Formats: sequence, structure tokens, C-alpha cells
Amino acid sequence: MQNSLHQHTMKKILVLVNPKARQGHQVQEEITAWLKENGYEVLDHNQKSGRSMVEVIDHFAKENPVVLVSGGDGSVREALPALIRHNLPLLLIPSGTANNLARTLNIPTNIKDALELLKTGQIQSVDTGIVNGIPFMNVVGLGLSTQVNRVVQSDLKRWLGVFAFILTAIKVVLRMTPFWVQLEFDGKIHSAFSWQVSICNGRNYGNGLVIHKDASLEDGTLHGLSTESKKWWHSFVLIPALITGKFKREDDVTSFSGQTIQLRTKRTMHVDVDGDVRTTTPLKIRVLPRSLNIFAPIESPQT
Repeated sequence: MQNSLHQHTMKKILVLVNPKARQGHQVQEEITAWLKENGYEVLDHNQKSGRSMVEVIDHFAKENPVVLVSGGDGSVREALPALIRHNLPLLLIPSGTANNLARTLNIPTNIKDALELLKTGQIQSVDTGIVNGIPFMNVVGLGLSTQVNRVVQSDLKRWLGVFAFILTAIKVVLRMTPFWVQLEFDGKIHSAFSWQVSICNGRNYGNGLVIHKDASLEDGTLHGLSTESKKWWHSFVLIPALITGKFKREDDVTSFSGQTIQLRTKRTMHVDVDGDVRTTTPLKIRVLPRSLNIFAPIESPQT
């Protein structure tokens, strides 16, 4: 949905660059130079001050700026609480390991092309989610994804990107065992032994996987998958379905959806939220409809 906010009056920009990103300083300089050349006021703050994104946004909220975040899904998740609280528009410059939000909205990965959305784009109001009190943009996961995110080395992630996760996953899956999980959604209860449970807001997760072919950032619904193959190597057969979001009845995958989803496990398990381990089971997850305003191309695909 296009928002009625008047873009041409938005001349103040708060720039937030992931300090752990490759070439973060160079990216910040390129962004700042473009903004100033095009007549925008860049709000001055020290990127190395140690303050969180939420603290910086809270400080500048009275200026009513556009909040520019250069990073991936994890960076957006860090900024979400303040973006939602102050109802500030987000301009995303995709530069993370996983850029599923940008992929879903067709936001350009080229820095200057993404910046041009300030002039040529529209502001869309999209759904977000909240898990155990933590806002998230994209996905909540437990099982293989959490173990990989806990083990993967930050240096390896920085230099190899998605291949760091693949290498780590191969090591982890060889010693992993499935876990018991109970899911409650739309008045239904499902119990099974699973290797991975992923619950998504929107369409894309992982490295461009599709949670459900009809999922949208505007449908007011969370969509999930539980991978329940009897043997770990059976999961490789599911790769085409995981990429497209189109599953057959015989696939060892349970799909589910709901505005609110509750999940519990026999033992307490760590849970990753938009790629970072942030909470533990049990989980209560719900959707926050149309709670984030974000710049996107006018001809972006259905969210």
C-alpha cells in the first residue's frame, strides 16, 4: 500500500551504517556525499559512539527524519523498535548477508539506485512481527538455522557471506538430531519431530528461499514451515520446494499460518530472530499489520 506521506518535504536524513559491514566506512562516505549533492540534510552523529540504532533514532526522532539503514535484515531488525514507535519512514540500502526484505520489495542493491528511491519511489506500509516482545522484520527460526548462527564465525561471515553459512551448516547437520516441537495456530495443534522450524513475515527468508508462494508483506499473516524428514539427507530432496515455496502433499514439510503462533519444545532451545540468536522457547509470535513505512520502487512486485 502506498503511503500518503509527502516525500518531497523529507529533506532530513539520519544515516545508520552497520559498523561490522565490509567497507562500512566507504559506504557511509558514498551515501553521505550523494545525499549532500542532492540537497538533503544529513543529521550528524558519531557512528562509532557505541550507541545502538534504537538510541540514535530515539535521539533524532523529534527532527522527523527519513531513517536510512545500510545493512541487511539484521540491521533492519535492530532499528525496528524505534521506527515503529516514532512512525518514521525507512530507506533501506541493502548491504547485508541476507537481504530478504530488499528482495521482496525489489529494492536495488546498487547504492545510488537505492538512494534514488528518495526521489522516484513510493512509501509502502508493510507488516512486521513480534516474538517474545522482540520486533522482527523477516523470520524467526529454530533448529538447524539457530545452531548455524551460533557457530558461524563473524570473520568468515564478513568475508564469505552466504557461503560461510553453507560451510557451517554442513558441519552442524552431520551431528544434529531432530527435536520435538508443538505448534498452535488458528485453533489447530501440530506436534512432530523437526529439524528446522521457520516462521516468516513476508515471502522470502534464508538466502532467497520462499516460505509460501502466496505469502505477502501486506497479508496480515505469519507463514511457517517445519521440516520433518525422517533422515537428515532427505532434506536435500526438498531443496526445489524450499526455493519456490511450492510443496507437494508427500513432501516431509508441514506448512502453517496464522496471525498468532505459539510454539513450545520439550527442552529450552535458542531461537534466531532475523539471523541473530535473540530468545529461547517457548515462543509467542504475532503479526503487526502495516506497522512499518518503507521506500520501495513504484513498480515493486506485490509484497
